Amino acid sequence: MLKFKHFVLLRRIMLWLNFFAVLFNATLFLYTTNYIIRMQQDYQLLAKLQHIPDSPQSIFWESSISFLILAVVMTLRHHINVKNPNLILLLEFILAIIVFISLRMTYNGVFLLVFVDFFISNRNQYNFHDYPIWLLIGLLLLLLFLMTDHSVLSHLIALPNLATYLSFLPAKVGSRLIFYKNFISALNLVLFILILVYFALSQLAREYKIQNKLALAAKTNTELKNYAALSGHIAQNRERKRIARDIHDTVGHALTGIAAGIDAALVLIDIDPKATKKQLKQIQVAVKQGLKDVRKALNQIRPGALDNYTLEASLKKMLKEYSDISHIKIDFNYHWGKVDFEKTTEDVIFRIIEESVTNSLRHGHATEVKISCTKSDKNYILLIQDNGMGTTHIKAGYGIIQMKERVAIIDGKISFNGNNGFSTKVAIPKEGSTND
Repeated sequence: MLKFKHFVLLRRIMLWLNFFAVLFNATLFLYTTNYIIRMQQDYQLLAKLQHIPDSPQSIFWESSISFLILAVVMTLRHHINVKNPNLILLLEFILAIIVFISLRMTYNGVFLLVFVDFFISNRNQYNFHDYPIWLLIGLLLLLLFLMTDHSVLSHLIALPNLATYLSFLPAKVGSRLIFYKNFISALNLVLFILILVYFALSQLAREYKIQNKLALAAKTNTELKNYAALSGHIAQNRERKRIARDIHDTVGHALTGIAAGIDAALVLIDIDPKATKKQLKQIQVAVKQGLKDVRKALNQIRPGALDNYTLEASLKKMLKEYSDISHIKIDFNYHWGKVDFEKTTEDVIFRIIEESVTNSLRHGHATEVKISCTKSDKNYILLIQDNGMGTTHIKAGYGIIQMKERVAIIDGKISFNGNNGFSTKVAIPKEGSTND
């Protein structure tokens, strides 16, 4: 892709080419007029022209000076900061008209130079989505270039024809000068088209680069959202595991104390019944306190959704929230009807599904998860299947161990399969639930 400095270089080349073209056309008027006067053919020239010819010296100096002013304005505008660049562009356009008129409308290539300067100066203000603006500019450019052509204007107003002047020169010299004149005009037009083509390609490449950056930014943003969502679930899992350890420590401590108290009561029961009775009261207090601690911990880890919704509704709500924040596709099919599970069973089902979906995204990098809740004659079947990486060697980490322990609490069975993604299958005995 061409850089801005390359466009500036091409504009500079076009500037010098137009300066040479203006000087060449102005010199033709001066040279041919002097030749005609020297050959004493001025009467024949007046007969061929439609109006009194202009002073060739005036044509030469007016066009040369006005173009030099135009070149200075263009050069300064690209080297100094201008508060209102559109006014400078307007000034350039007016100077181009003055040059065009000074040359008696025999050369309109200077307008192409002004338009090139306009495109380069406003390269960052428009993009290729602004089709109406580009179309309007293109049509105005084409209309102006066509309307300022000498062959068109000569039919509307009386203009001196440079070809008439050149016709008085020797045939070989005149034909060469006409060829040089047309060659310079054609070269200027080719350079103008080349700059526009490169400018269009540069703008397209710029648009493509911007689109790629936006797509990369959107992808990064999505990944950050997914990571934040996953981090939140990981934090929740860690918190649940911490509470589970607290329950284990609380229950373990209480049971250890109760076991020691019962051993002491067995020893004292035959020796001192009163002391045994006192010991049993202490054990009773310890058991009640242990139950309070367990209930408190269980209330902390019980999903809040299960307190306000049915199991099906709470699962749908949880999976929708997870899908929205992680953009993983979840296909959930619930065919258990209005079965009324015990609270413990509902907690286990909720946590198994939540843990499995988290593992599918975190470890398996899955994009789709299918969850089906079906039933057989003796069991309620929960099957969770993802399209993740899977594994042929399943290692029982903390998450799998936790799921096995949870399922064991409700006398269920759980199995895992790492082939063709990763699947988790749970069988829950129907004795653990009652139908409405």
